[in-house]
Amino acid sequence: MDELVVGTYEGFLLGYTVQSQNEETKLKQTFATQSHTASVRCVSTAGKFLATGGTDDKVVIIDLKTRKEHTVLMNHDGTVNTLGFTHSGTHLFTGSDDGKIIITRTGNWQIEKIWKKAHAGQPVTAIAVHPSDKLALSIGGDKTLKTWNLIKGRPAFTINLASKGIAMPTEIKFAPGGDRFSLVYQQCVDVWTISKAGVEKHITCNSKPTTVQWITDERLYVGLENGNIITLTVSDTTAMTYQAHQQRVKCLYYEKNKLYSASSSGELKVWMVSDSKLKEICSSSAGCRITCVALNKQSYLLKMEAESVGKEEQETIESEIESDNEKRSLETKKRKPGAFVTIAYDGESEDDKEKDLLPAKKFKKRKRNKKPNMKKHNK
Repeated sequence: MDELVVGTYEGFLLGYTVQSQNEETKLKQTFATQSHTASVRCVSTAGKFLATGGTDDKVVIIDLKTRKEHTVLMNHDGTVNTLGFTHSGTHLFTGSDDGKIIITRTGNWQIEKIWKKAHAGQPVTAIAVHPSDKLALSIGGDKTLKTWNLIKGRPAFTINLASKGIAMPTEIKFAPGGDRFSLVYQQCVDVWTISKAGVEKHITCNSKPTTVQWITDERLYVGLENGNIITLTVSDTTAMTYQAHQQRVKCLYYEKNKLYSASSSGELKVWMVSDSKLKEICSSSAGCRITCVALNKQSYLLKMEAESVGKEEQETIESEIESDNEKRSLETKKRKPGAFVTIAYDGESEDDKEKDLLPAKKFKKRKRNKKPNMKKHNK
């Protein structure tokens, strides 16, 4: 019952839900809007809010409950390449061609922090917020990887990626547990670990990787330029390949045993993930060139759907709503809304809580593993 939100090159935002009718599963469009005057580059959701950034320098905030524009943030002077809410939903991070990283408080939409020259004034291309909301990573045009301490509100340290042979990184994402993160560049995907302070696994693909989606702390899916999706584990050297799309895989998103994939041609597909294997459930064409995707998981949408289904399905949906609300209630109790809080690791004293969150030492040179065996999978 989740809603897939799609951003497009043509400036449109489209919504889709997976629905079953007469033993047939389809992607049904739920809404379409055009808040940007140019291409949508990035999209993120938190609570009832949907945030989008585009080449028109704007960050548009949409209220998913009313499906109307809530506010527009004009804080950047360049294309907004990346944005993302913190996992608690209290803050929004945005990065732009103007070289700035801006942190905005959700709700009143006031700027809380600006790093004006986050990457020496070069474009900020990607930001990843740690699951704990205590640190963030960013990559930019200066070919560096920066760690930001969100407790102290300042940079922790910088890694020169060019010196490690990493050129033009395009994406960075944390694994669910937060110790591992992936870095996409050229023909490669590197898996880094915070605890070991270095590259744990180097993956060379037979086609240019475009995006990564972590399923667990061990398993990840990689979308490729040739339209294929590969799945592999960090501890294994083999990979399984699926012929997913005719054109390059632009986006991947995973939730509740479903993998959503989108190609640059506008094709959307939903896959059931079982024992790490993919089975296509349904597909649709957006009629536009897709640039980014996110998932809206709000309970009120489930309630809306419940009104149009049978009693048995409604009971299932209401159970999902109750479970979802309980989880949100627990998350709210754990965090003070709108606050950057401290974190302590195992064995750390109270006096050490304010120290930098990553080990302040140079990252080790990566060990290049053997090229994964791209085993063909016939569905």
